[in-house]
Parts: sequence; structure tokens; C-alpha cells
Amino acid sequence: MKKIIPRKLNLLFPSNIPKHWLKGSVFKTHLLNSFTMIFPTGEKFFIRSINKFFKDLEDPVLRKQVKAFIAQETQHYIEHEKFFKNLQNQGYDIMPLVKAIDTMVKKVIEPTLGKKMNLATTAGLEHFTALLAEIGLKDRFLDGAHPIMKDLFEWHAAEEIEHRCVAYDVLQAVDDSYALRVAGLVNAYLMLFGFSSICTIYLIAKDRELVNKAVIKDALDTLFFKEALFIKSAQICFRYLEKDFHPSDQDVDSLAEGVFGIGLGVA
Repeated sequence: MKKIIPRKLNLLFPSNIPKHWLKGSVFKTHLLNSFTMIFPTGEKFFIRSINKFFKDLEDPVLRKQVKAFIAQETQHYIEHEKFFKNLQNQGYDIMPLVKAIDTMVKKVIEPTLGKKMNLATTAGLEHFTALLAEIGLKDRFLDGAHPIMKDLFEWHAAEEIEHRCVAYDVLQAVDDSYALRVAGLVNAYLMLFGFSSICTIYLIAKDRELVNKAVIKDALDTLFFKEALFIKSAQICFRYLEKDFHPSDQDVDSLAEGVFGIGLGVA
């Protein structure tokens, strides 16, 4: 098992970060802004889901990794929440939607799914965040972004790769049922796709760009054609369905090391 290092980035988000900070693209910027809106709720959900089984873990190394995982996820939601103020100052009234999603997760999804399914969903969501990190870093998706936002998302992506095995290993230690694992992935997809789509559409609508042909073309290119994020994500997602899957099977650690090697995420 590899070492997971909690880091503090302590970013400052200046008021002059432009509305469309990723190469002037409305869609690309708001797709990532949607992640900023949902990541804090998601990461707190991950922490709660794993913590409920912490006392049952017998492997001391895995217990140590869980503690580091929680420390990393805590820093992630702290940094993303700091950018809420910028979005609000830019005219996006995001807090009612952020709070509605948080309430939905806490009051509806968690009680309905139960402890094991929450853990399986967490493992599934961690697979999605790791695959998005893999694609983003490999394809240099953030090239041309505002430097602070590039730092935020690349640091987050690198740590998702670094701790990509933890939730999965906890799930396997608790219950190695293949059906449970797959059901968790389905729940993860519905949550991530649903919440991200709602937030992205809301932000684009606030810009009054929903029916802008250029924005629609950019969205199609990003998801299906030029960058093909959806196609690439689907290909990586199917790895999870292999019977003998493990997150460590893919050698992507060098992507994270490349980010930390240029000075991000000082321990």
C-alpha cells in the first residue's frame, strides 16, 4: 500500500478571476464550477460513509490510509468552499442550490441507502473522481485556465489519484460482494451526473447562454467529439465492472507525481 500524504494548499482566490476562467469557455468553466459546488457535499459524504466502518477495520495500514484520506478530503472541501464567494460575487446565487443538494444527500439519500450502500456509493464516486483526474491530467484539460483555478483542480486531481484505492479497499474489507460494488457504481453515476448537470445548467442559464449555438457546440465537442470526456469516462468506468478489478491496476501515479513535482500541495 502506498503512502498518502495530506497537504494544505491554502489558496487565495482573487476577485479578478474571470467568470469564464477556463480559456473563456462558458461550458468548460461551468462544468468545473459545478464540481466545486458539489464536491464539498460529496467529500463530507465520503468521510461520513467511511468513518462508520473505521472501528471495524483490522488492517492497521488501511486504518492509517483512511485517516490520510479523510485529511485530504477535508482540505479539498475547504478549498472548494472558498471559491463560493467568488461565484456569488460574479452574480451566481449558488447557495440555495448547494444547500438543497446537501440536504438531499443527508436527509434522503444517506438514510435511504443505508450504511453499506453508502460505502459502496462512495467507492463508486471515488472511481469517477479518479477517472476524471486521470483524463484531466493526461489530456492537460486545464491548460489555459486561470493559474489559481488550475492549481486548485490539478492538486485535487492528483490527490484523487493518490488515494484512489482507499474507499474501494474499505468496501472490500467490509463486504466484497460484486453486486454491492456494481450497485454502488450505479448510484454514484446517478448522483454525480444528476447533481453536476443541474449545477452546470443553472450556471449557464444565469449567463443566459443556454440556447447559444456556440456554447452548445462547445459542450458537444467537450463531451463527445474533440475532448470526448464522456466517451473516455465511459471507457474507464467499465474497468470497475471487471470481476478482479482493483484501482491500483492502472499505472497512473506518475500523473499525480507530475503535479506535486512542480511545487503544488506542499506537505
